[in-house]
Amino acid sequence: MKLAGLLLLIGILLAGCATSLKHEGRCLASLTPDYLKAQKELEQLEASWRASMLRRDAALNRLSADPRQEDLPDATAAYRRLIEAKASHRPMLDWYDKVYKRVRTRMDEEEILTEVGAVLITNPGVIFYPVIRWNIHTVFWDGADPDAETDPVTKFCSDRLAQVAALPTTPSN
Repeated sequence: MKLAGLLLLIGILLAGCATSLKHEGRCLASLTPDYLKAQKELEQLEASWRASMLRRDAALNRLSADPRQEDLPDATAAYRRLIEAKASHRPMLDWYDKVYKRVRTRMDEEEILTEVGAVLITNPGVIFYPVIRWNIHTVFWDGADPDAETDPVTKFCSDRLAQVAALPTTPSN
């Protein structure tokens, strides 16, 4: 009977980690389209800026003709657009990185706990699983609680998923 209770406790502990991983995975999935769109926009703006710089440099290096006046401000305007886009996308890109790192860390923790559980389940050492799990969790999260409501990534993901759930859905055809 004690073994059944211990197995139930282990199952609950593993389900808690899996639930958090699923929650943060959905958060990451909700950020991914915005992240890809921002990356594409920044790449296009950077390419545009580089092309305008090449045109400006070519105009300045021409010996036989005066540089066209529109080449000089074009490079400056392209650079300004790039900087403004980087600034506007920075918060989302930063959150994407934080959530990605959180998901990656949870997956690493889950992998180790699964391997430890598989080894311990076959012998009496299984009674130490909760202690081992706690130690692994403490090492991965450096004493912080990633599941606390006050944790910035947890709070961000909860808010983000609430916003996504509140969006109207369009019927599929």
